[in-house]
Amino acid sequence: MKSSIKSILKFIYYFFYRYICNYIISNIPVWTIRKYYYKIIGMKIGEGSEIHMSLYTLEPRKIIIGQYSHINRGCFLDGRGYITIGNSVSISHKVSLITGGHDKNSPDFAGVFLPIIIEDYVWIGVNVSILQGVKIGKGAVVATGAVVTKDVEPYTVVAGIPAKVIGERSKELNYKCSPNASFL
Repeated sequence: MKSSIKSILKFIYYFFYRYICNYIISNIPVWTIRKYYYKIIGMKIGEGSEIHMSLYTLEPRKIIIGQYSHINRGCFLDGRGYITIGNSVSISHKVSLITGGHDKNSPDFAGVFLPIIIEDYVWIGVNVSILQGVKIGKGAVVATGAVVTKDVEPYTVVAGIPAKVIGERSKELNYKCSPNASFL
C-alpha cells in the first residue's frame, strides 16, 4: 500500500514539475504567466529578469536567477546540483547548464551533482555547455559553442572544446541586459 502511494506521489511530482513546466508552461508566449508558474514551483527570479520560451528545467526549485538577467530560447537548466545566476547575466539560445552526471567508477552508476555558479555581468554565447562544479567569474564571456569544464576567471573570454582563455573583457561594466518585453 505504501509503495503504491509513493508511486502515485512520484508520478504527480514528475507530471507537475517536469511535464507541465517543460512542455506546456515553457511554451506559453507571455512571460508574466511563465514567471508566475516558475515562482510557484520554487524557482527564484530577480526583478527585471526574463526567461524566453522553450526552457527545459530539472529541479527548478534549486535555481536562483538574479536581477536583470536574460535567458534566451531553448536553454536547458539542470538544477539538481543547484544553479546560481547573478545579476545582468546574458545567456544566449540553446545554452545547457548541466549540474548532474555519474561516477564512472561506481559499480551502481551513482549520480553526482555539483553546483554551477555564474557571477554578475557574464555573457554566454549560443550553444554553450557548462558542466557541473564550474564557476564563471564576474564579467566573463563564454564564446559560442564552447564546452566549459573548469572555472572561468573574472573578465576573461573563453572559447573552444574544452574552453580555454582567448582574451580579456573590460572591467567597466554597468548595464541591465533584460529587454523587459512581456511577449517573449
